[in-house]
Order: sequence, then structure tokens, then C-alpha cells
Amino acid sequence: MVQKDKIKLLALEIEKLQKIITELDISEKDHDSMIDALKESQEKYRELIESIPIGIIELNREGIIENVNKSAIKILGCSKVDLFRRHFTDVEAIERGNLKSYFKLFDYAVNGAREIPNEVIFKDDKGNETHIETRYNLVKKDSKVKNIQILLEDITDRKKINEELEFLRFHDQLTKIFNRSFMDQEIKRLDVKRKLPISIIMGDVNGLKLVNDAFGHDEGDRLLCMIADIFKKSCRKEDIIARYGEDEFLVLLPNTDEETASRVEKRVMDLCKKISRDHFHFVMSLGKATKTDPDKKFEEVLTEARDLLYMNKLTGGKSVPGNAVTALVDSLLGKGYETKEHVRRVEKMAEDIAKTMQLPKSQADELMLLASLHDLGKVAIPDEILKEKKNLTEEDWEIIKSYPEIGYNIAKQSFKFSHIADYILSHHERWDGSGYPRQLKGEDIPLLSRIMAILDAYDVMRSGRFYKNTKGKQDAIKELRNCSGSQFDPELVEVFIGIIGEDGR
Repeated sequence: MVQKDKIKLLALEIEKLQKIITELDISEKDHDSMIDALKESQEKYRELIESIPIGIIELNREGIIENVNKSAIKILGCSKVDLFRRHFTDVEAIERGNLKSYFKLFDYAVNGAREIPNEVIFKDDKGNETHIETRYNLVKKDSKVKNIQILLEDITDRKKINEELEFLRFHDQLTKIFNRSFMDQEIKRLDVKRKLPISIIMGDVNGLKLVNDAFGHDEGDRLLCMIADIFKKSCRKEDIIARYGEDEFLVLLPNTDEETASRVEKRVMDLCKKISRDHFHFVMSLGKATKTDPDKKFEEVLTEARDLLYMNKLTGGKSVPGNAVTALVDSLLGKGYETKEHVRRVEKMAEDIAKTMQLPKSQADELMLLASLHDLGKVAIPDEILKEKKNLTEEDWEIIKSYPEIGYNIAKQSFKFSHIADYILSHHERWDGSGYPRQLKGEDIPLLSRIMAILDAYDVMRSGRFYKNTKGKQDAIKELRNCSGSQFDPELVEVFIGIIGEDGR
């Protein structure tokens, strides 16, 4: 039974009990049955009092506690002995809970007052807070107050849930700063003359998509949280910071002139540059505007800041993708000497096969670029997997197999490298269609990807990896021929073997 139903039933039982007492005064014809009915009603009353989850303290007209239920004892954190037959203002537990000083409930009730505070905070000996909603109920006889019931309800959990819901309503769940809905309300509230001058700073993250594609959305989310922290560190307590869009932030600075806003803007930019150097390659484009005229619409201020942001984005952020990819390549090559040497050897073999096959210059250039960037996606593979010295698990292999797609996504972000993105994606496809990620077959696999598959595999066999032993030249050639027609294009295998020769080095 829900609490409201129990309270309603309790009130009915009280009313019924009063009626029985009144009838006892009027007639004694059915004395025994009346006594039985009275006992039954009293029993039901006691059961309800004990079972209801709301604390109930019953007082007589003198303020003496005549009854108290289990819920009240639990809420107050004391025993029944501490409460029973004592004046409620003398009970230590009630004093600690601030019930006595919060309102003189007995006096209010007797005088017929209804406007009384209805929440107190009860602290136990350890300092833990319990929020208690307080109400009272008057038990009357012949229109006179006979008893008072103090009703105590523990609303701590409800209050916590409400606070969490309120937080979610006005905060961005990822960064924990305010959301656009809250910011729009604050703009309306603070767009008043006494808050002038009022400034805003708008920020846009250039390169977030690249971080998401290269390292995954978890890392993109981490970047957004880092940027939110930068704004919090750069701004004052009275400034309001919000995530205003997917990769857009907005700061509202009341009573702030343009010069002060510029200092805040500089702090944000300096910290963003540091993160870009140390963690992720991105550029934060900022735009600011200040309102000094009370008649000026705030929408115009927002437009000014956004226009300046876009101008800065075009001049300062347009090279982000290309520069970011270059930074990622440097990061990949920085993973170790083995990677640098692998790229150098593959580039040399790519140059040789391009000449032998007499590829057009444009294709030859693409093949050389592919030789440099075919492993680009490995920047997002954890070092503990790439450099592991024991057998890889199935899960590890699934992570490694994702790198062609990651490399594809990175290259697509750059005008400089987008034309080889599909070759990066396809260089682990197999001639028989059992490769990854798209299971392309035969000549559906781009030519340069088929070439790269052979060059990459040969160098891995010759130089070795932690998961593959080094092979001699003859064994490596034998392996290429064994996989000809299944993993590799058979014609290209023979072309390549013809270049490297079947004897010697």
C-alpha cells in the first residue's frame, strides 16, 4: 500500500475511533460490542501507526509524547525510551534535529496556524544529514484539539534524485558544465542594465572529428572534457560556462569589459595550445563580443562573436587536418626505429616496382605516399599491443585489424592525403576475398593496395615482428608464392620476385 493510502486509512481509523468514543458516551445498550469494536479499532490504529513509513510522534495538549512509531525512532536515531512520556521539547534527539528551534509545533497547532516551515535537516553523531519533511495532524474532540501528531518523512533519497534530475536538466552529461538550455535562460536573466558591460566568448574545436576517427570517440570525449576544464580554469566563479553545441563552447561574463574578456580569451587559447602539443592535435577557434548598449539585442552580440569565430577558424584552423595528419605520421614514426626503417624499406621497394611496371607518374607518386602512410592507423593502436612480446589474443588481433579503417578515416580528413585513403583502407584485402575490412576480391581491390600488400608482407617476413620470426630471402619468396592466388595477386607476385631476384641478399 502506498504512503498516501496508509495516511488516508490512518485518518479514517482516527475518525472511527473518535466516533466510537462519542457513541460510548451516548449509549450503553451494546456495551460489550462497543468495547470489542473499540479494541479492534485501537488494534488497527496501532498496526497502521507501526507499519506506515512516515514517522509519527503523538503529543497531548501539554506536549508530552504519548506514542511514537518505529519510523520516527529510526529517523531520529534514538530509542522509544528516549521519547516516551517526555515533553517533546526536552528530547535530545529532537533538539539535535533542530525540530524544536525550527518551529514550536504545538503552539502553532493549538493556535490554528497553518503557515509553518515543513523541512528540517537532521544530523547524526557522524555528521550525516537526513532531510525530513515535517507536517502535523490535529486530533480533535468536540472541536477542541485533544492530541497533535507530528509527521516526519525521510525525503533524503527523493531530494537527492530531484537534485540529480535538476543537474541533468541544466548540465551537459559529458563535460558536467552547463548546457545550452541553461545558458539561454541565463542570457535572458543577466541581459539587464546593471550587468553591463557583459561579454561573451565563443569557442569551436577544430580537429575533433580527426581525434574521433584516429583514436575513437572515447578519446574525443576526453578532449572535450579537457577543454571544458580549460574554460573553468581560465574563467572566474561568476562566469557561466556551457557546452553550446557538439564541439562549441560559450562563456557568459557579466560586468566584464572587452579588455578583461580578452585576458580570459588569451588564457583559454594558451592552455588549448599546450594540450594540442602534449595530447591531441587540434585548434580552438575563439570569438568574443561585448555589450555596452542596453538597447542592443543580445542576439546581435552572439552574432558578432560567432562571425569573429568563423573568421578566426578560416584563417587559423583551415590547415588543421593536414597538419594533424602530419603530426600523427610523426607520432607513428616516433613509436620506434623499427617503424621508420620499415617505411624506408617499403618506399624503396615501391619506387622499384613503380619503375618496373612503368606506372604513370601520378600513380607512382600515390604509391610512394601509400608506402609512407599505409600504417597510419596504427597511431591509434595501444603500444602494449603493437609492442607485445607474447602471443596476441583474439581481441588483440581484432584491435590490430581495425587500423586500416582508422588510417582511412584520418587520411580522409586531409585534402593532401584524401586521394590515397581508399588504398590505405584496402591494403589488407586478399585476392581470394577473405581479407579485411570489406572482403574485396581479385581486381576489385585497388591496384596500389594489391602492390602494397606484397611489399608490406615481404618486409615483415624479412625484418620480423614480435609475432613473426624473421625469414631468409628464399623462405620469404617461397611464402609469397605459397600465398599467390589466395592472399596476393599472382601476377604482381611474379613481377615483384623478378625485381628482387631469387638469389642473393
